[in-house]
Amino acid sequence: MHELLEFINLPLPYHLVAGLFIRLSLIIYGDFHDKTYDLPYTDIDYSVFTDAARHVLHGQSPYKRQTYRYSPLLSYLLVPNMILGKDFGKILFSIFDIFITIAVKKLVEHQLGPKSIATNIPMYCSFLWLYNPLSIGISTRGNADSVSCFTIILSLLFLQTDVVKGLKKYALSGFLLGLSIHLRLYPLVYSFPMYLSLGVTKIPRKITMKEGLLILWPNLKQLTLAMSCIATLFILTYGMWELYGYEFLYETYLYHASRIDIRHNFSVLFYYSYLSMNQVTFDIVKNVTNLFKAVILFLLSIKYGADPRTLPFAMFCQTVVIVAFNSVMTSQYFVWFLSLLPLVAHSFKMSRRKAMLLALIWMTAQGAWLFYAYLLEFKGREVFFLIWLKGVVFFCSNIFVLVQLLGSYTIGYGFGVGQVSHLKTQ
Repeated sequence: MHELLEFINLPLPYHLVAGLFIRLSLIIYGDFHDKTYDLPYTDIDYSVFTDAARHVLHGQSPYKRQTYRYSPLLSYLLVPNMILGKDFGKILFSIFDIFITIAVKKLVEHQLGPKSIATNIPMYCSFLWLYNPLSIGISTRGNADSVSCFTIILSLLFLQTDVVKGLKKYALSGFLLGLSIHLRLYPLVYSFPMYLSLGVTKIPRKITMKEGLLILWPNLKQLTLAMSCIATLFILTYGMWELYGYEFLYETYLYHASRIDIRHNFSVLFYYSYLSMNQVTFDIVKNVTNLFKAVILFLLSIKYGADPRTLPFAMFCQTVVIVAFNSVMTSQYFVWFLSLLPLVAHSFKMSRRKAMLLALIWMTAQGAWLFYAYLLEFKGREVFFLIWLKGVVFFCSNIFVLVQLLGSYTIGYGFGVGQVSHLKTQ
């Protein structure tokens, strides 16, 4: 136990090396596993990325690879797979994990202010990503979500700290937010709370339409953030349109609006999608679900987005809601909110026992679903209904855990090491 505590309290660079070593070891193991076992370690998406990169290298469209549903930028990133070796992408995604860890530590240091100098809280928070089995597994299996997670956290870092000063920080934050939206559509919901955080710190419960419009009227900081984000998103999207036309627009964006996944889908709407596949033109169930989701996202923005101190929590809660209510949900989606969890974990006022219980509830519900998914996909059992029941349980576990976190959220709690009120306004 003493040796473990000594290791935990080593300076961050030692942990970064350890975290990267773990990932590289799993990448090497993954190659052995793929050659030895029928159930591959490498994610099928990695083969899709690699094939798309091969097409790009030969001057062709990445969308010649069937099921490639991502921005062409990702295929460009993986061109070295063809030159330096097939594991380049996995190593790259693992390096982005390291960058996320560093950015998380910087942000938590800013949140805690002077207290962070006397404690290891920022480093402990960064461990929630660096040593998280799910983040390690997702990146080493060849999933690219660490790239978009990093751009989101870096956007928040520029927005809330003085790494860069003046209006440049808001321009850089907007650029990175626009880039993350181009890579993955879901960061679009962060734009509203990030915008609000640069204005008034509190929105009154009772407010007239005129007062609301005045509150939303942009100041120079908000205008810089918004224009930078919009310009970046427009330039990237228009550039890809010029290169690949409507095929890019459909495969990267429009496809996801009508996507139906009847396998490896945690969503509570899984069984409904399976039964109604190709039978409905206007899906009232999914549209009502999206309406509820939009209302919740708006309320979270109003409640937690206006105050810079609670902005990371607003983004975390929004991401949990997006994932929980989505009609398609796979394991890689979980890293969307798990990458933001380290930024707010120190502000949950709860016992270790309760924290472990909530983690156990979430993991057990997920494990139960995975068991039946295994029976379906690899044993050929017709267990669609049972998978749906586990999906309902998993949905309830997500909402229950989120409600518990909302109830225990305390600004600047710092794992109980006194209250902290420090956080510079933008």
